[in-house]
Amino acid sequence: MFETSFVCRVEHEWRNVQKPSTKVARQPQEQSLSYLGLVADQGGDMADRPGFGVLLTRLLDYRQTDIAWLASASGIPESELRSVADGAPPSPSQLHDLAGALGFHAADLFVIADLPVPETLTPCEPAAGSTLSRLVRVTMALPEDQRTYLHETVERLPQLPRVCPADPPRTYYQGGGGFGEMLVTMLCVNRNLHSPVAAKILALLTQGRVYLSPSTFHSIAAGRAPLNPIWLAGFAATLGIPAGDLAAVTRIDLSEAVLSHDPLAAEMATLLWGCRRLTAHQIERVCTEAEAMLLAVPDNASSDDWNFVHHQGGTWWGAPRR
Repeated sequence: MFETSFVCRVEHEWRNVQKPSTKVARQPQEQSLSYLGLVADQGGDMADRPGFGVLLTRLLDYRQTDIAWLASASGIPESELRSVADGAPPSPSQLHDLAGALGFHAADLFVIADLPVPETLTPCEPAAGSTLSRLVRVTMALPEDQRTYLHETVERLPQLPRVCPADPPRTYYQGGGGFGEMLVTMLCVNRNLHSPVAAKILALLTQGRVYLSPSTFHSIAAGRAPLNPIWLAGFAATLGIPAGDLAAVTRIDLSEAVLSHDPLAAEMATLLWGCRRLTAHQIERVCTEAEAMLLAVPDNASSDDWNFVHHQGGTWWGAPRR
């Protein structure tokens, strides 16, 4: 069940995290890293990211399968896959075929392989991502039938011509960021979730457990802040990638991560992926439809019976729990 009591707190506290500090320059980063008491060991080379062949082998080992199975599932000759596993760079066509066999989006495999994502696989309009946290916040509060309608609306909307050239990765997402860079690029380049929108959505989809300021988000991308289990689980939920797969690839132990699988978060990850092909105008249209479904919450209503979304004009707006 979606607990909305934390939503407004996320908005309020998230703004407070961003307030400029008059203290030493490093303090905002240190405060944000300690916000959840999750400061990890700074030792080791955080940017030491193995090649695609190593990461592919880790994933296959975790899934208890092998190159022979993958060759059969993908249609790629086994000899070619063994060359990739041994260090040969994968070709774009191989990544497309591997994506179908492994259950990954092709765009994400390009990022894992540390290759530029083809423009045809990038979001339709870079500016469209700014509305996504608002859409997710409202949609999560709605009953299942209304959420289904919104998913169908997104699927029905036509694919329009690209509004402007694909937004390239920010400079702080490029080079030396290791696995942090990889995960942030999947959010930014492949799902249009640039900071600060990405930070808000991470908080929404983890019920506030992964709550990162923009400075921490950028530090993760640049490799200055090491990934820890709960952050990895939060990225997995937002990306719609099984946490076990990401843990196998990154070699991060998830045994202490307390985030359980949330079907609603998985549903929102699917919605985010669908929205990547829409323009800002189309996403605004879907968001307006979602907000029109909200009802005025009765004055005596409790959070046990209602999902509270936002307060406007002296009235709480939300949706009944079903």
